[in-house]
Amino acid sequence: MCQPSETAIFSCAIGSKIASLCASPDLGPRQGRLTYRFGRKGAMELIHPEAPMPPDQAFSTAVVGDAGFGGDIVRFGRGDTRYTLYSIIVKGQGERDGVLVARGGRRLADLKCRDFALGTDAWKLLYRAKLPKAEPASLD
Repeated sequence: MCQPSETAIFSCAIGSKIASLCASPDLGPRQGRLTYRFGRKGAMELIHPEAPMPPDQAFSTAVVGDAGFGGDIVRFGRGDTRYTLYSIIVKGQGERDGVLVARGGRRLADLKCRDFALGTDAWKLLYRAKLPKAEPASLD
């Protein structure tokens, strides 16, 4: 649920809710806005960051993979809860997109997207922002 002036980098239906990562047109190193929103239209459950801050202070990203899968992640934390947006290709199974939620190193949820989540040239925008590398650079 991006604003009209924003570009959807990642957006998908998860049940009756929408998970979206939205970028302002001027997204770059230490400039512009990158915002994650989760919930229903008019009833957001989570917005990150809550207050404006440079994207490289609010999010990290990484390329992940092994012999069975490969893809990209965007990560952010809220207190001791970590959120990982992922778009991966699993060998022999195709594309998977979703949001992993973990607390204290324990996975709480794997919210799978019903459909493809990436916008056009989505990762190009994130690479342009030069976000810090997500650690660990994995889906865990």
